[in-house]
Amino acid sequence: MHAGPPQLPSMVDGTTAVWQHATEPALPPARSNPPPASSGPPAHSGLGADFDALLRHPDRVLTRVAADDELAGLARAALATIAVAGAVFGGAVGAYYGGVQVVYAAVKLPLVLLATAAVSAPALTAFNCALGRPAQLRRDLALFLIALARMSLALVGAVPFLRLCELADVGYHAAVLATVTAYAGAGLVAVATLVRGLRSTARPGSSLAAVGLVTVFAIAAAQLAWTARPWLLRPRAPAPVFLRALEGDLGAALEGSADSARGEFRRGSAPLPSTVHGGDQ
Repeated sequence: MHAGPPQLPSMVDGTTAVWQHATEPALPPARSNPPPASSGPPAHSGLGADFDALLRHPDRVLTRVAADDELAGLARAALATIAVAGAVFGGAVGAYYGGVQVVYAAVKLPLVLLATAAVSAPALTAFNCALGRPAQLRRDLALFLIALARMSLALVGAVPFLRLCELADVGYHAAVLATVTAYAGAGLVAVATLVRGLRSTARPGSSLAAVGLVTVFAIAAAQLAWTARPWLLRPRAPAPVFLRALEGDLGAALEGSADSARGEFRRGSAPLPSTVHGGDQ
């Protein structure tokens, strides 16, 4: 056979391939797309985030308490809220008389709220133990601090109401009743928070625990506030005092203020008129 001339297709093809590869533009390396940013706020990002959760997202806070999640941060936010908001309401109450009584009341109210938590939290732990529910004093104390923080915020919301009563010159006894009403209304906010916190754990006995807890809380909050008197000084009081000697009881005092607000005084003579806030009305 006659062999034909040597063919160099492979050489030509290889040279062409090399030429094409050299002249093609280099493609940039592929880059991986960054993960999408989270649309929600970062969880547990400090005191400000915990305060915002106390104010606007109580259900999330109670879920964290039930899960024992970052309770120290919640407790710090609750303590700060009680200290500041409680002082604001106490100062507003003390402003009825004015002077150093503003400072006295602003200092006493946060202490009363913290003492209420110190008395009531062990009672909640005892109720949980007796009913076979999860019992942990640290978690129960955090729940109480959160409830009292929300109560403090509700008290701040009642400050314009108290100032309106003062500007309207309603009289001492009517001002006492207005203050008690504001305090009791804010206490209902704390009660609602406590009951929701108890029901956030899917365990039996939450209703019984709630009844016992509300009873202890109401007695402790009322009695401690009564013990820390005076809050509103009588217009004819000679000088402010930080604490007053115990006398009578809360129920009798409220009944007497209600009668006096209607002009039915139990004393031999009506209170002396005073130039401070127009005296008793």
